[in-house]
Amino acid sequence: MQEGVLARLGVMFMRSYSEKEMKDLRCTFEKTVLSWSHVTQKKTFGCPSYQAYGKTFAILVTKGVLITKIDQAVKDTLPDQHQDGAIHTAKRNIEHWVRVPINDEAEIEKIMPIVKKSSEIVLQEE
Repeated sequence: MQEGVLARLGVMFMRSYSEKEMKDLRCTFEKTVLSWSHVTQKKTFGCPSYQAYGKTFAILVTKGVLITKIDQAVKDTLPDQHQDGAIHTAKRNIEHWVRVPINDEAEIEKIMPIVKKSSEIVLQEE
């Protein structure tokens, strides 16, 4: 979706996804994540998102990943550069998401335990 369309839908969405910038990182990310049991991929807000049993646990954005399920203990272990991943739409505000920057394959490896934990939380909610 284009930013203008998102704005008309009432989405305050400062993050976007550029396949041109993220293709290699997306492929590396997906090689691991899509090998996990019950994980599927679809587009959310125009970005690749990953679900377990249909519940989103991560969304790729340009130069980062939004982690949708995270407990405070894990959040406290994140580097200082993690950013608020809050999403505001016309229908709801999602304040508890966290944005973790990723710029290269080594950073994907480092955050994979956090992504895995997010998927496990979703699976436990089932």
